[in-house]
Amino acid sequence: MSRNRIILACLVIPCLLFGQDIDEAIRLFNSFQFSRAKEIFYTLKADKNHPRIGEVYYYLGRLSVNPDSAVSYYYDVINNHPQSRYADISYLEIAKINVARKSFRTAIANLDALIKRYPETEYRDEIMFWQGVSYISVDDTEEGTAILKELQKSFPKSVWSERAANITLTKDVKQEYYTIQLGSYRNKSNAEKYAATLHEKGLDVRVVQALVKDQIYYRVWAGQFLTLEQAKEYMLKLDSLGLKGNVVRGS
Repeated sequence: MSRNRIILACLVIPCLLFGQDIDEAIRLFNSFQFSRAKEIFYTLKADKNHPRIGEVYYYLGRLSVNPDSAVSYYYDVINNHPQSRYADISYLEIAKINVARKSFRTAIANLDALIKRYPETEYRDEIMFWQGVSYISVDDTEEGTAILKELQKSFPKSVWSERAANITLTKDVKQEYYTIQLGSYRNKSNAEKYAATLHEKGLDVRVVQALVKDQIYYRVWAGQFLTLEQAKEYMLKLDSLGLKGNVVRGS
């Protein structure tokens, strides 16, 4: 084999192996084998110059149980790999995290930036849904309602259009959400101790009080999501960490 062919092989083979590994990691992610997928993605992120590294950061964001870590990965895609096919959806994921945090004005800014930077994005229907929800949540009901109506008109067969039709345009849109219940205790200190161990793992958790049949319980909740699908996906991530929980509705 000539020297040039050897050099070419040395360049091409690692790229092919990287591509095979990332495709396998994505397959594992899509089959909810999050722990195995994360192991591969963590290994792949060492090759910062690979053309598909943006995909790695996006999926590491999706696999992060800590919202701040997820946002950091998404911004890496946006700022350092703006041509990646995952750049627009990284903007969208950041906006959804801000919606969950009730930082609605920040979410609106995220979504506006997404549309300005990627006007041909394929996620226009979902973007409009979260725009509508966010505007309603900052008391701009007129703007939010107009966006949701335009969503239903422009994308009548979209699941986001169906959800828009079911939204009650009141304060309920920002009061109700889904969360994951990881524990329930009669003793408050036990709940707080468990919550502290979860905080150490980077989870966004809180202890809430509930009255059930005249008995007070202290429940440990993780995450906050406006859709049931988001909550279920997060529950699967927690399950991959050995944390068992149930999706419940919060307020």
